[in-house]
Amino acid sequence: MVPFKKLTKNARTCIAVEPLWALFGPLVTYFMPLYQQKLGLNEVQMGVVNSVGIAAGFLFFSVATPITNRLGRRKTSIVFDLIAWGISMILWAFSRSYIWFLAAAITNAAVRVVNVSWNLMLSEDATNEQRPTIYAWIYLAGTFGGITTFCGGMLIDRFGVVSTMRVIFLLGAVVMITMFVLRYLGTEETKIGRILMEKSKDEKFTTAVAKQIPQVIEALKDPFFLRMAGIFIIANAVLSIDFFRVLYLSEEKMFSPFMTALVPALGSIASTLLFLFILPKEEGRENHSHLAYSFLLCMIFQLAFVFIPKGSILGVVLTVPWLQAAYFLMQTFRDSVFMNVTDPDKRGERFSLVQALMLLISIPMGWFAGYLYTLSPHFPFVFASILYGIAFLLARSLGKYENLQTNKAVA
Repeated sequence: MVPFKKLTKNARTCIAVEPLWALFGPLVTYFMPLYQQKLGLNEVQMGVVNSVGIAAGFLFFSVATPITNRLGRRKTSIVFDLIAWGISMILWAFSRSYIWFLAAAITNAAVRVVNVSWNLMLSEDATNEQRPTIYAWIYLAGTFGGITTFCGGMLIDRFGVVSTMRVIFLLGAVVMITMFVLRYLGTEETKIGRILMEKSKDEKFTTAVAKQIPQVIEALKDPFFLRMAGIFIIANAVLSIDFFRVLYLSEEKMFSPFMTALVPALGSIASTLLFLFILPKEEGRENHSHLAYSFLLCMIFQLAFVFIPKGSILGVVLTVPWLQAAYFLMQTFRDSVFMNVTDPDKRGERFSLVQALMLLISIPMGWFAGYLYTLSPHFPFVFASILYGIAFLLARSLGKYENLQTNKAVA
């Protein structure tokens, strides 16, 4: 791993402030269905809210690259983060009905633009050797959300869902807005970002959006992009399946609510241990190999999870946290491989496209995971294991592309 002080200024700043987002982002996502239910939304309305968010996300993705190239990575990130989290947190805090949640779903979908601009700001000026370390730090910070989720659950148990969540939303808005300002002050526009801003300043916005169509066609003919798109889609699909893990632990494995809430916190600890003791020893191996074996570990722990005896605390401790830790490793090397190998002039548009494809597949995957669960609670997790196996094979096939193209990617 590259020492923290040797990372780029943008990376150091983004890593330093990321824990401020992790304090609230995972927490509000985890408890949002319960909050909506307490405010009178039924399952159909919750589904509509999610669908509206996905539809709005597609619209934002369609303009993410032109906006990012015109405004720059740094400015785009602060503007759309303030919309996606600052405004949305306030709307959620004062929500009284279905309409409030629909409005918040639209504003929160602006995060799809930030998914592109922030990733480029974070890693675009970094070297190929620095990127695995950068993404490891970022995803490690995100795993701490497991601990805050556990603490949030204890507060909800003590003070009630609605009262606790309203305070969390308001406090989260203040903290996140502060984070965005600090990040803006501590970063600078990337080298490629400045070049693309200059190229885009006199171009009509509609022209920039329309130019993406042939770029999409070109991307869909690229074997490396198609393999990486499959990997991103699988990684996102298993999250839809993971939605049912809480139900599975409580209904099928007979665990208490306390133990169920403790699992994400244990996952944070396991990820930290991997970061401290495993990643530093793996320097030098090709990133696609790391990615492949991360998927293999996910498959093994996912299958082991299905076969743990009912009520076995030891079984849960030896599987679920380590599955989460393996997923943390996978994210680290997935993003590193994608950014390292993709041509720097095409990173923005292709990262936006792969995110859009992930979102597209997530629509039927949520339903399909629920359907499998109705057939048998075990089926979704067996299916996830199969997906991990397919992703392992895809990752193994990336070696020739990494070897051929890594040297062409501009740091």
